[in-house]
Amino acid sequence: MSDRPVSMQQIADALGVSRVTVANALGGRGRVSAAMAERVRQMAAELNFVPSHAGRALRLGRSTIIGLVVPDFTMPLFGVFVQAFERAAKARGLALLIGDSMGSAQTQDEQLRDFAARGADALILIPLRGGRFDPATLPVPVAVIDAAANPLNTASSDHREGGRLVARHLVALGHRHVELLLASLQSNVSDERGAGMLEVFAEAGVQTRISRIAPDLDSARAFAAQWQPEGATAICAAYDALGVGVISGLAERGLRVPEDVSVTGFDDVIWGRIVSPALTTVRQDLAAIAEHALDVVTGEAQGPRLTPVALVVRASTCPPPSSTKDRP
Repeated sequence: MSDRPVSMQQIADALGVSRVTVANALGGRGRVSAAMAERVRQMAAELNFVPSHAGRALRLGRSTIIGLVVPDFTMPLFGVFVQAFERAAKARGLALLIGDSMGSAQTQDEQLRDFAARGADALILIPLRGGRFDPATLPVPVAVIDAAANPLNTASSDHREGGRLVARHLVALGHRHVELLLASLQSNVSDERGAGMLEVFAEAGVQTRISRIAPDLDSARAFAAQWQPEGATAICAAYDALGVGVISGLAERGLRVPEDVSVTGFDDVIWGRIVSPALTTVRQDLAAIAEHALDVVTGEAQGPRLTPVALVVRASTCPPPSSTKDRP
């Protein structure tokens, strides 16, 4: 079988109709009967016809390419983000260019400028923690995926409410002294999640302590290796990577999760589902975030949107040890 792409003319020849008829049938325009349109679609499927985005761009007078830049492909969450955007873009007939900032603000900016220079119609950015970004420096629309605290935010999860969900869960289990593990780098997402936790814990009279570390698994393992509970019966991590690192580090010390200390995360990435015990966490609706971001950059919607989140309870949380359950 030839690897050359099938053309509309080949579909037309196979059916004995004009190329214009095929184009109108596939494009949903012109005076083509329903029966003929169905015949054209069936033949296109049989011949594995793939529409030309370049040709569509010429007809519409604009590009059909969206550039997406993520902070770091080594983190599982961003691969899932890319899948969500790929599905949403494909449903709109858009092609997606993917760039990895690789943890560098300079690389992030270079990726954005490069995509714009390549003719991207719009850009989607999941910004680096603590990074600075000015969309006015780019010639195309830009959607930012961050948190409500970022004035540039276009679409994101309701991170603060996610923090509240985690805190309410631990309060209901009876925890009265909790450690919050947040990002040491300036991060709108981490801060929003922590703020939601603190809000609920304060209302419930729960004692809290905050530690800030680099938001990665190895830093969390190092933290757990020297962690002193000082009465704390739960650790609330701002990211699953931190939660998984804590579970690993505590296990190396012989501390049991959740019997000795409960641990929670945030993001529901694959790491949290395969660690033992599986991590209680918060799940984001990444598909809804992708849909709204693309709606905004394509002009189908306006304004920022917060997407609801959901608590996922797994085996890493339980009531505190009986000896500490009733402490103030």
